[in-house]
Parts: sequence; structure tokens; C-alpha cells
Amino acid sequence: MKPRRPSPKGAPEEGKGRSRRSYVLNLDCPDRVGIVAAVSQFVASHGGWILESSHHSDVESGRFFMRDQILAGSLPFGADGFRERFEPLARSFSMTWRLSDSSVPKRVVLLVSKEDHCLSDILHRWRNREMEFEVPCVISNHEALRGFVEFHGIPFFHVPVPPEGREDAFRKIDALIAEGRGDCVVLARYMQVLPGWLTQKYAGRMLNIHHSFLPSFSGARPYHAA
Repeated sequence: MKPRRPSPKGAPEEGKGRSRRSYVLNLDCPDRVGIVAAVSQFVASHGGWILESSHHSDVESGRFFMRDQILAGSLPFGADGFRERFEPLARSFSMTWRLSDSSVPKRVVLLVSKEDHCLSDILHRWRNREMEFEVPCVISNHEALRGFVEFHGIPFFHVPVPPEGREDAFRKIDALIAEGRGDCVVLARYMQVLPGWLTQKYAGRMLNIHHSFLPSFSGARPYHAA
């Protein structure tokens, strides 16, 4: 049997009354010196243990992005207590931020078109509990995948996107996401260019646009358009 790697000195260990439940802190703000230090100091001042941390600066926008995964059991308070205590620091850096709890499954709204391979893979993992999330609904601009989706017991909504009615269609999609209380949106081979206001609304919560789709986004800055 492979020996278990010892934890670093002072690290909380499994099996010693500490749950592996974690909080994930996502934030972005205007870039400046001291953001990482301030957030890390906040967590450390409450005895918190950072399991994973990643961050980067976007030169074009001048914004800084950060994601910390924090061991929930290492803190003396829950998620609401974290939010209350973190808010003054967030204000001082003009942060847009959110804290999620790993023990609460995410509600993932899926957008699809006609192709089923991405959708099939996601639903296979969902059914086999390889990934812990809920699927409140699937939204499509075609009827092709209705039977497959409803076979899984998931509500299917057909929202056509005609050239003359694109804005109304995306307003309806936005409403369906809200009705489903979606935490994030996955584009599972959804072959429509989304309007800027919708991508801004779900910035950081809209996933899975593959770079191979980029030829569909004409003009400059195709990654940003996608």
C-alpha cells in the first residue's frame, strides 16, 4: 500500500475531527499591490488553512483575479460569518467577490444546440455522480435533444434564436436561468454567439466555450467575444 504523504507541519489532517468541506473564494478587483497579502492575512488571522490558491492579472483590463480554496473546518465561523467579516476588506479593494460552500451542490444550467457529445458526457458524469452538481434544466435553440434530455428526467426548454428576434430569445434564456436558480451556465456545444450583456451578467460563471469554436467569432478579439 502506498504510504500516505504526511501533512506539512501545522496543517489540519483528515481523521482528526476536521471535515474536508471547503469554501471557495472568487474575487476580482482593480489591480494593485498587496491584494494577495491582504486576503491571505485575513484568512490566517482567523486560523484558516488555504488548500489551494491561484491568481493572475489581466493587463488589458487592469483587473486582478483570485481564487482561494479554504478548509471550512479550520475557521471558527461558517460561510455567513466569513462573508460578514470579509466585506470590509472587499470594499477597501473595490472587489467583486463571492464565497461558495463545497457541501452545497452547484446548480448547472446547460445550453445546447444539435450536437449531443458534450451533453452526453456531462450527463453521464452527473448520473454516475462523478461530479456533484444539479441540473435544473437544459435550454436549446433546437428540439433535436429534447427526448434525450427528458429521458434523464430533466426539464427541456426550446428557445429558438431567429435573426430578427435574438434579443427577445436571450432575454427568455436569462429568465429561464434565473427561474432554475442556476449558479453557473455550461455551453455544451451551444452554437450561438451570446450578447455582451448576458456574458457580463454571468462573468466567471459561464463555462466550456472551447477554443475550436473561435472561427465562429469573426473580427478582432475572438476570445473576448466568445
